[in-house]
Order: sequence, then structure tokens, then C-alpha cells
Amino acid sequence: MNPSAPGQGLLSQGVGPARLARSPLAIGTPVPCAPSRGLPGLLWQIAILLWLAAGAVAVPAQDLVEIGARLQPAEGAVPGQRIRLEVTVATPRWFTAGTRIKLPEVPGLILMQNQDFAANATERRGGESWTVQRWSLDVFATRAGAITIPPLQVSVAVSQSATQTLNTTLQTQPLTVTTSIPPELETIDSWVASPSVSLSQSVEGDTDTYPGAAISRKITVKAADVMAMLLPRIETGDPPLLQSYPEPPVLRNRSNRGTLSATRSDRTTWIASTPGSSEIPGVTVHWWNTETKQLKTLSTEAIGISIGGQPPELPASPRDRMELAVTAAAVLGLVLLMAACWRLGLPQRIAALWRWALGHCRRSWAVLTGAVLPEQLNPGGSSGPGRRGH
Repeated sequence: MNPSAPGQGLLSQGVGPARLARSPLAIGTPVPCAPSRGLPGLLWQIAILLWLAAGAVAVPAQDLVEIGARLQPAEGAVPGQRIRLEVTVATPRWFTAGTRIKLPEVPGLILMQNQDFAANATERRGGESWTVQRWSLDVFATRAGAITIPPLQVSVAVSQSATQTLNTTLQTQPLTVTTSIPPELETIDSWVASPSVSLSQSVEGDTDTYPGAAISRKITVKAADVMAMLLPRIETGDPPLLQSYPEPPVLRNRSNRGTLSATRSDRTTWIASTPGSSEIPGVTVHWWNTETKQLKTLSTEAIGISIGGQPPELPASPRDRMELAVTAAAVLGLVLLMAACWRLGLPQRIAALWRWALGHCRRSWAVLTGAVLPEQLNPGGSSGPGRRGH
């Protein structure tokens, strides 16, 4: 990588190690050892006070921290390819609080901080130990050409002395992202720029079906070093004799220790409407391999659908089977009860009781409607059963 190229070099704010002013405490002044037997106590106390005073000396702010940024890769990427923006913050002291990076909004670029923590390290510069933080940001270009990233605002807090902390905001230099479209992609509307891409499909439902039946297809695209929002949309189309009902896509991103992976799942359900033959077309995804710089095509098989005229007989549901079993048990119980009653002679007893009750009712009716007094005592005074109509 050419450091002099625009947007590719490492910017340093502050001064190099040779110009950094250090306090004795910053460069590791040795702590006074225990007093020797011949050293008076007063001299030992003076040595301690001098050592503490030396540690309280503040390092100049301009010499306390430096920042730099660079792009990887700086050139040769295509739109949609992952480009890493590495921000390096270094200090000869130590960081006293978290570092915060403010990302600008750039038309034509997607800038994201997918990592919550920096890679910490120590370096020897001019014989001294430096504390270094390396932050990795992700950049995706949505169009070809040169796009400038304005300076990033980075807020840091470092120790300036044993009792003082420097809180400051640094800026990186502007960087230029340059992408181009190779000849293989000039006639393609969309592609996935990644070192690894997979395409799979799963089908639910019977392809030999009938009107009103449903069949579902799920298309899953997985890719590395890409965001799910950049994966292509799956077009379902309108196959004949079928009514399509697409569901919203499911997008998932995963970032783990610098690795980035994305998944997009599209599910569509078709309802058969008319008898006949139809076909759900396959899906094609164009994959630009960022490692081999080659174009590959991934595709799924088409699904043939045969729609019959009549729906098949549906098997009895568990509820229907339960109701049938309860009805059969009730009928069987009634039959057994009637058989038991017959063996105990209950029908004859019931018939005799019925005849007695019927005769009693007849006699009661005759008493109610007959003559109140005998004929000899009240001739013609009451209309008995045989006198009606006289």
C-alpha cells in the first residue's frame, strides 16, 4: 500500500517518539528503594518527595496521543464488498476511559461499527512502551466510483500525569474509497461480493395437489463479510394457476471477533386455484468471489405443480374419532342396561304397573263425571254418563 496515495496513508497527530516530552514517571523512573542503613531518615523523605513531584509533571497535550487511519483494501474492490477502515490510537501513557468514534453519513457508503471493542496492544517506539488501540470499522460502497470519507471524530481520555487526565477529540485525515465494476458484472443488476456464499431451498406441501391446497418454499442465502441488507431480494413471480403470498424477509447479521456473516430467508406460499399444470421457477444468485475475482452463479431447481380436480378425502380428525367413540360407548351402555332389565323381569313389572295406573285413572274419571246421588234419591237430577244428551 502506498502511504502517499490519497486516503490510504496513516495520519499522525502529535509528534513522533523523539519529540515527545515525558515526565520521569511516564518513562518509568525507578522507585526509590528502601533506605540503606547509612542513609539518614531525612534524606530518605526528601527523595520520596522529589520522586512524587517528578511524577506530577504533566506531559504536553500535543505530545500525548496520536491517531491514524487507513483502508483495507485500498483499491480493487467492487460495490458491495467489505472494506475495513482501521483507526489506530496510540499513547505513551495509558487510556483512562473508553474511546468513542463518531461516524459521518456519506451518500453512497454504508459505515458501520460492528465491533464493540478495540484490539489492544503495546509497541516499543524509541525504546519506550506505547499503548495502542486498533478499531476496525466496516465500509460498503453502494455505487462505483471515488467517494470521500470526511474526517472521523474520535474522543479519547489518557493520563497526562499521576493526577491529571486529558480528554480530547481527535480527527483522522479524509480517506477516499474507490470501487469499480469489472466487465463480468456490467450486465448484472445485483450480486453478492463475498469470499463465501451459499444458496438453499426447502419446500413444504405436496406438488401433486388440488384446488385450495397450499405449497410453501423457503429460500435462504448465507454469505460472509457482508451485511444482510446487501443480500439480493428474491423475486417470486406469478406462476399460472397459483396465487402467491410472500412473507416479509428475515435478515440476520452476526459479528464475532472480526468475522462478519449474514443470512437472508424469503418464504412464499402459493394457493392452487384451478386444475392444471404449473411451475414455480427457480432462483438465481450471482456471486462475485472477492478472493478469486471470479463470477459464479448459484441457482435452485424449479418446482413442478400438478393440480387435480377434486380434493382427496380427508381422514377423520382426532375430535371426530373421539365423538364417534363416545357415541358408540353410549349405545352399547343402553343396550346392556336394557338386557339387564329384561333378565330381572322389570318389563313385566312395568307393564303391570302401567295397567294398574290406567285402570285407576279410568275409575277416577268415572267418579268425577258420574251422578252425584243415586237415581232412586234424585231421579234425573244429575246427568250421569248414560244421561248426556237427554
